[in-house]
Amino acid sequence: MSEFSKTDRRNFVKLGALAATPMVALAPAAAMASDDSAARLARLEDERAIAGLVTGFVRRFNGDGDCSEFVASSGAILIDPQVCSIAEDRSRDPQLVFADDGRTAAWQSRAEVELLTHFEGDSTLEKMTRFQGQGSASSRASRKIEAEFARTGDGWTITRLALA
Repeated sequence: MSEFSKTDRRNFVKLGALAATPMVALAPAAAMASDDSAARLARLEDERAIAGLVTGFVRRFNGDGDCSEFVASSGAILIDPQVCSIAEDRSRDPQLVFADDGRTAAWQSRAEVELLTHFEGDSTLEKMTRFQGQGSASSRASRKIEAEFARTGDGWTITRLALA
């Protein structure tokens, strides 16, 4: 074999380092070429913060029910009292629209909710079910989560959330 066709680990590493050098030198220039990259990064961070708020709200709602740390005021949540749990529908992408000023945003996504209906009537059937220890019935339904957000000094907060 000739000396040029012989390869070993050392030659392979040298060639790899030589091939990667131009790419490393171009990386900072490519990053600086895009002037709006900081704005895109900020928008991406805002999108993730809002998605995290919705996920955190759903977890807390399904847990102990105290969602006060996610909302701006106590009247911001408009959920039917029959809803006892919410499961986000991950098969559909949520829609998030920011206002032109970037200080507010609107969110829409789908969710499966569990509804709990209590038997409070005085009919024979309702009396029998309560007597047997079944004072309520549960059902599942698909609902749309509609939420509005505002940017505060501490980050994003929910100003309105409803299940439609």
